[in-house]
Amino acid sequence: MADTPVIDDQQLARDAQGGSLDAFEELVRRHEARLFHFLCQKMPSREDAEDMAQKSLITAWQKLHLYRAEASFATWLYTIARRLVISHYRKHGKVTLCELEAAESVLVETDTPADDCRRTEEHAALWRVAREALKEDAYDMLWMRYRDQLSIAEIATALERTNTSVKVMLHRARKTLARALEAEADAETQADPARTLNPLGTPMTILNPC
Repeated sequence: MADTPVIDDQQLARDAQGGSLDAFEELVRRHEARLFHFLCQKMPSREDAEDMAQKSLITAWQKLHLYRAEASFATWLYTIARRLVISHYRKHGKVTLCELEAAESVLVETDTPADDCRRTEEHAALWRVAREALKEDAYDMLWMRYRDQLSIAEIATALERTNTSVKVMLHRARKTLARALEAEADAETQADPARTLNPLGTPMTILNPC
């Protein structure tokens, strides 16, 4: 028996535009977890992130007629979420963000194997340093590129920038992050002379974003 073909996001969106609630629910199932994790590092608590994710999905349903299949649905959803976050902070002001949870990442490669617990702690530490060192747009670019595996073109669409601008900002963000990681490693080495590794615990190489 042949496997049922997987329907892509664009077709699901077209079906949803035609009135299919099942199609939209499938889009929600595919994207709500990534959307929540993205918003978790932009909101003061998990509860606020959940509320913003829900608001983003409701807005997507209400404005689904505006979606064009030339862009990926994930990119369109990120654009909605970022605009809602910006609007939220214009009204309420910036507050302390919630603590980042350990998250899988491909932003680093390690030269030696590490157990799963240690690796997730290292990745969470990297994103913590990134959030402290980078401006919001630069951080978002790194997150979309390495955490969510969006293409340069998709990131440019979500952030309403050109492809060239995204490439330049990613390059600068990677350099800034590398300096911040080195500074943290130096500080930890001074505090504990026996510690010679970087703040993520293992030798690190930041991947090429392009």
